[in-house]
Order: sequence, then structure tokens, then C-alpha cells
Amino acid sequence: MLTPEKKNIEEHLQFLVGERNPFTKPEHLEKTRLYIAKQFETFGLSVTEDAVDYEGSRSFNIFGKGKNSGEKPFVLAAHYDTKPGTPGADDNASAVAALLEISRCLADQTFPVPLIFAAFTLEEYGFIGSHQFIKKAAAENMTFSGMISLEMLGYKVSTPHSQSYPAYVDAEKYPDSGDFIAVVGNEPSVNLVRSLANGMKKHVPSLKVETLVVPGTGENFTEVRLSDHSPFWDAGIPAVMVTDTAFFRNPHYHQPSDTVDTLDMDFIRENAEAVTETLKTLLHKKEAA
Repeated sequence: MLTPEKKNIEEHLQFLVGERNPFTKPEHLEKTRLYIAKQFETFGLSVTEDAVDYEGSRSFNIFGKGKNSGEKPFVLAAHYDTKPGTPGADDNASAVAALLEISRCLADQTFPVPLIFAAFTLEEYGFIGSHQFIKKAAAENMTFSGMISLEMLGYKVSTPHSQSYPAYVDAEKYPDSGDFIAVVGNEPSVNLVRSLANGMKKHVPSLKVETLVVPGTGENFTEVRLSDHSPFWDAGIPAVMVTDTAFFRNPHYHQPSDTVDTLDMDFIRENAEAVTETLKTLLHKKEAA
């Protein structure tokens, strides 16, 4: 049975890292798109792409699908674009590398719930790619059983007081060092938050996992809406963000210093393995439910 490998993650990162933006570095964004699609194809997935037009630019959402068919697919996603001026190693090449490794491990698995691997574009401009995906799905009367957004999985620091939190979070209930992964959801997603977090801890005991659940669609909690799970929340679909907490920990967030040498490869691999193994169980349970 396949498990995520650190050497594969490192190889993906070597290709992915570099500014990936439709206005400032469209050529690397396009090369990244082709790389992701080729990897999906190599794993035996059926690949489709959807053009996303925005302010005179065109980029693409990329989807990898296995052989399973059925209603209400589950989506595992990561965005592959960056802000201008940053190579985007943690944000969000770390998550794309994990997405590719998870898809390699699960491509030939049979699930009663179809699984879609999604690489979204234009997250940095307000989740444009995932908004379009949800809008088109709604027009086709298509919905989803759930969604996981992988958002920055590579920055880990064990120094005391290295972790901060939004003002509305009781920091005393959480670690003050940034050596955990967070699973964030809203109230309609609470069962998915619990199932995913518990599964990740079970399958990779060395991984520290913390959870946060916010009311409603998180409309009053801006910091936890900053990824592609937000359009799913707005559509009433259970969705969670798996994240190293971004600027609450990582000083290189959206900076030129967001480079490969700041990442913890073992942390990325552990996160990828935890999500991989949990999905194997979770997607079967969803059919049983």
C-alpha cells in the first residue's frame, strides 16, 4: 500500500517553488499547471481543466478523478497560485506537493464516494477559481459530500511563544508553539472536523493536531475564511481547512523569503500521510452514513 514519501515531496517542491501569478509570472503559473496535470495523468487519474478568466488573464482549475462514479463527490484541494513577489514555498507549494503525493497514493483506491483532486487557481485574488467551480456545480445541480482545503502545510517551529491566534480565540486553550497542524471548520462542518482530526492523530501519532470551529459561514471570522473552503461554506457544503496557520506562525507569509529552506519536509510528509490514511476510512463511512 502506497504512503507519501518525502523524496517525492521534495522533488515536487523543487519544480513548484517560484512566483506563480497570472499577471507577474504567467509563464511559471502555466508551467505549474502543466506539471500538476501531468502528475495526475501519471498516477492514472482522469484529468480535466476549466479555464478561469479574470481581469484579462486566463488560468486554469485542474481536476484529477479516479474511476469511481456516483453522486456527491468529495473534494481534496490546494491552490497553486501565489501573490506577486513571493516564491510561495509554504503558500502554497507545500500543500500542492502534499496534494500530489496524496493523489498518487489514492489514485487506484476504490471508494463508494467519488474523490476529486482539485488544484485551484486565483485563490490569492479572492478564491476566484473555487468560486467558479461551485457556481458551475450549482448550475448543473451538482453538490458535494465534503471538501478539504490544504493551505500551507510546511512551516513548523517549536520555540515557545512562536504561535499567535486571532483575537476571538482563547489562546490559553491552545499551544503557544507552532508545532501543530490545525483543522478549521464551521458549525455545519463540525463532524468533518472531528473525523478528520481524530483520524489524522490516530494514523500519525507523532503529529500534533488542533481544531477550531467557528459559527455560521465564518462571516465574522475573516482570518479563517482565507482559503478555498470558503465558497463551499457559503454553499452549505461541509468543508475544512488544514493549515499550519499561515501568518499566525510563519514570518515569511507573502514575502520573498517564503523559500524551500524554511520548510519542514517531515512535517509536510506527516500531514500528507495523515490525510491519506484518514480519507481511506472517511470516504467509506460517508457511504455507510
